[in-house]
Amino acid sequence: MKYAVVEQQGRGIFWHDPSPYVSKLPELLSALPPGARAFASHPEHYDFSAPRCIKDLRPQALPVAADSLGQYEIRFARSGCEEDVLTIRYSGVKSVQIAADDGESIELSDFNSVRLDEVLPDEAGCSHELRLTTATVRVVCADLRAEWVASVGV
Repeated sequence: MKYAVVEQQGRGIFWHDPSPYVSKLPELLSALPPGARAFASHPEHYDFSAPRCIKDLRPQALPVAADSLGQYEIRFARSGCEEDVLTIRYSGVKSVQIAADDGESIELSDFNSVRLDEVLPDEAGCSHELRLTTATVRVVCADLRAEWVASVGV
């Protein structure tokens, strides 16, 4: 990531600092497409105590590529808690890069959750990079739409 800091301090121990990105975000917002702008600037996005913070969400699936229409989708939930689900839908996808730290396949588990993310302007529209515990996901697209949905009965 360019601004947000995620440093591994030991096995399973990370230091997270979104403040460099949060400080730069006001300068970046006007260059982001509308959906990306709304997602990145949401007041709870980097508030580690907020229910709609990106940190510690775990991807439910990571498709390897966009579909034939240039669409890509990732669904996230909190470990052990399926009440609120975040779905990010990317449109006009130019590239999807998924890389495990060890070069092996990525295991989706409670352990492999989002540490931090960063949405940046790109000539295609925007890029969204998610640093997971053991991998990185980067999507370059025209725009994205993030939607939180509470499960029925919650």
